[in-house]
Amino acid sequence: MSSKSLDRVFGKVQKLPSGASTNFDIFRLFMDDDGTFPNNLYQPLLLYKNAWKGNEQEARRAITKGNHWTSPWAWGVFPYHHYHSKAWEILVCIQGEANVQMGGSTGPTVLVEKGDVVYVPPGFAHKQLDDRNGFTLLGAYPTESLAGGDSIDTLTGKPTPAERDNIAHCVVPLDTLCGTCIGDLARF
Repeated sequence: MSSKSLDRVFGKVQKLPSGASTNFDIFRLFMDDDGTFPNNLYQPLLLYKNAWKGNEQEARRAITKGNHWTSPWAWGVFPYHHYHSKAWEILVCIQGEANVQMGGSTGPTVLVEKGDVVYVPPGFAHKQLDDRNGFTLLGAYPTESLAGGDSIDTLTGKPTPAERDNIAHCVVPLDTLCGTCIGDLARF
């Protein structure tokens, strides 16, 4: 990445300056709490356009490399706004395309298509609006988020104080798929 600073803009998808370390475009989205969905004031949703060039089995192996992520599921995104308070989520599009609304009902809609990788931070609402051509994602969660036998929550309303605390203290995961430093992209 370039050393050029980029101001945080809430509610707008921002393209990060290109760098020699990636051969794909990276976009980020910061969203405020909208009164229902907490989103995440400190960690943006990250969209890597056309970052994954391999097939489904290669993606599964790359996601679980080093046991940092759970075994991926294959499906789409729920057709209602939801978020997770206990974990980040990785979404790798292996087929088709869909419009996904990010950040709740006032958030932008993003086209997710084959080859795209999305890192959804805890608290960040997302909802699938439509899909085409057999839209399929591989999705997984950091194994660290499941320590002690916890399960991943799926929330649809205002968070409790405990859920807000989960969001605030969730560890930024390793990017075993694309090799970026996820936490640095928030500070960029």
